[in-house]
Amino acid sequence: MATPKIIDSYQEFLTHFKIDRESFFEWGISVTIFPPADKVASEWERLKKRIFNNQTVYIRGYGRDAHGTQMYKDFYAKLLGNTHVEKDPTNNAIPHGLIQCTTELKRNSDIYNYQVSHIWGRTKNVFMFGAPWNICYVPKIMDPFTGHETKGIWPAEYQKLFKRKADELYRPFVDEYNWILKSLDVEKQLQEYISSLAGQIPAKKLAQFSKDAAGELSPVI
Repeated sequence: MATPKIIDSYQEFLTHFKIDRESFFEWGISVTIFPPADKVASEWERLKKRIFNNQTVYIRGYGRDAHGTQMYKDFYAKLLGNTHVEKDPTNNAIPHGLIQCTTELKRNSDIYNYQVSHIWGRTKNVFMFGAPWNICYVPKIMDPFTGHETKGIWPAEYQKLFKRKADELYRPFVDEYNWILKSLDVEKQLQEYISSLAGQIPAKKLAQFSKDAAGELSPVI
């Protein structure tokens, strides 16, 4: 029995129009707008200060209609003593404002057909959602290759290059973030928090939160 042919529409498109994959990927990285390191450093310090001084910080909503967000907020109150973790009003307002500040570029005014993207995701993570080193402007034409829901060999290859570039730019900040997780013993703290919810939340819902939260609060490797 013949092995079915794998068809990837992205590959079909680029091949049809004779677009060289390597050159296309290089172009995508070159026109992505990453915030400069000096601006990133100052905004990162401000974010950490707010987090550790019980000031208002934001995360993206979790679950259907964001009903599960409170579980994250309660965990951060336990882990950080911060009772002012809030859901971003639009799920995008904070990162949009942050990158506009760090790059001094505004969408649909200074730049067009770009979108704000979290490089490593983890948008329910109080450090990562507003981390200036986790946010960049991506040309919309490259979105099919950077979206977390995108599958296939070509997107996987591009995402590897994309994150490698970000890692080159921001590795000291990433290392510090990883160190913070370790110093807070986040993994153990999260397990204890999830255990404390047993019997209060349906088992299936708690199991899903446990899986999701472990990914959201993981180090960047």
